[in-house]
Amino acid sequence: MTSPVGTVTSESRTRRLGIDFMTMTGGFVVRAALSMLISVLTARYLRPDAMGRYAFLVWLAGLLAVVLSLGLPTTLIRYVAEALGAGRPATAGALLRLVVRWQLVLVVAAITVIAIATGLLPGDWRLPLLLTTLSVPSLVLNGSVGGFLSGLQVFGWQALLSVAMLGLLAGLFVLVAALDGGLSGLMLAHALANAAGLLVLVWLARREGRRRGALPGTGSLATETRTDVVRYARSASVLVVLDAVVWQRTEVALLQALAPAAQIAFYALAFGIASQAGRIPAQASTLLFPSFPELVGAGRAAELAGLHATAMRYLVLLGAPLSIGLAVTAPAIIRVLYGPAYDEAAPVLAALALGSLVAFASGASPAVLHATKRQQWLVRQGVLAAVVDLLLALLLIPLAGALGAALASLGAQAVGSVLAIRAAVRIAGAGVPLGALVRITAAALAMGAVAAVPVWTLGAAPGLVAAVLLGAATYPLALRVVRALSVEDLERARVLVERLPARVRTGGLAVAGYLCRGPVPEPWSPSR
Repeated sequence: MTSPVGTVTSESRTRRLGIDFMTMTGGFVVRAALSMLISVLTARYLRPDAMGRYAFLVWLAGLLAVVLSLGLPTTLIRYVAEALGAGRPATAGALLRLVVRWQLVLVVAAITVIAIATGLLPGDWRLPLLLTTLSVPSLVLNGSVGGFLSGLQVFGWQALLSVAMLGLLAGLFVLVAALDGGLSGLMLAHALANAAGLLVLVWLARREGRRRGALPGTGSLATETRTDVVRYARSASVLVVLDAVVWQRTEVALLQALAPAAQIAFYALAFGIASQAGRIPAQASTLLFPSFPELVGAGRAAELAGLHATAMRYLVLLGAPLSIGLAVTAPAIIRVLYGPAYDEAAPVLAALALGSLVAFASGASPAVLHATKRQQWLVRQGVLAAVVDLLLALLLIPLAGALGAALASLGAQAVGSVLAIRAAVRIAGAGVPLGALVRITAAALAMGAVAAVPVWTLGAAPGLVAAVLLGAATYPLALRVVRALSVEDLERARVLVERLPARVRTGGLAVAGYLCRGPVPEPWSPSR
């Protein structure tokens, strides 16, 4: 039986995560709309071949940022959260200063090398590549400053900032298209938007860091702490480089070498849509990550297993309908957004969507290993997943182009995800609610079967609208039929419904009680 103190802590975590998640999800809806607008503008402006070159440059900038970050954002999240949990906020500020110094050195060296290498390329690649390089410093430092804020568990403002950056980028893209600035103009727009976003993020980190006592961080790290951080950062850096092979669309480089440029466009557009859909579970994973080291820092490591099981269940609850629904509606989505010139992206999108489900299930497993300082297991499985990805890509891309790249990515992600779950279970005793996962997936499959009917009978736009509406109505009912929801879910719903206006609390609790097959709790009131 849970102690009263534990109950309060659990409710506090549910409330805090729920508020942050709703804030970030609200921002996600706007970000997704802006991202789709940018994608549509770019694809219809450049057409498939030029779109392939653009996608390659955007991928290259993102890959360089990930590799040059060297696992330092993850290091910041882990140690900042742990320092706050242990009541040592000044340590968090000192760590941020150290990481930023390291990254500035790396960025300057990388830009110098790229500038020299650009002179060896064909003339039509030189200016776009140089303009692409301008985004790299902002992207690298954005990751570390954002990691510091995530360790402080400041998520809402980051979500709002990302919306503003996308809005700025969309406006710049419209201007570039109107002036016919071409590929170089688009890459310059990226550099300007990324620089503006970094400036605002630095201001936000300074404000929140001072408020929490983490900044100005004038002290230095203790020798023991610094040694521990460096050791962790080394293993995390290896893991990040390996993850870049598996998760950062390395297939784009092989498509550039082994397939026509249009195939890069098909893959990049499909990957972009699948990534947008996956951001809701990914945001939940991000929100949950600091909770694991926070438990360790507070001396409550025994609670890791239960938190992992709960997190896995809710990540699949969020991700399964997105994965299956996106696969079913892929042909309609591609036709409506990009037109018939990009129809070949539809099967690529369907494959990526279906394959993402196992990645959603493993979303909390790396956090367990990082919190318990067992991240070396992630490095080992990352090596295996990277090898699988490269071998499958070399085999399948010459045969199937963008679809082959998608299948290679899915195979590698499946290997990495399953091994991450297995490691969390074996090393940290993390729980896996297998029965609940099966029931949730069954409900999502039922939803997909219903949503598929209008897609195939009504055509692109009408079928897509009808499929979304039918799917949204079917999924919660299917969850009730298969008994995928429990009384615990009802209690968590009550905690969140307390934040709603009084006029909708009763109705919200009634719906939750119906879906969870439980007694409807009384709405919150000051007397409770």
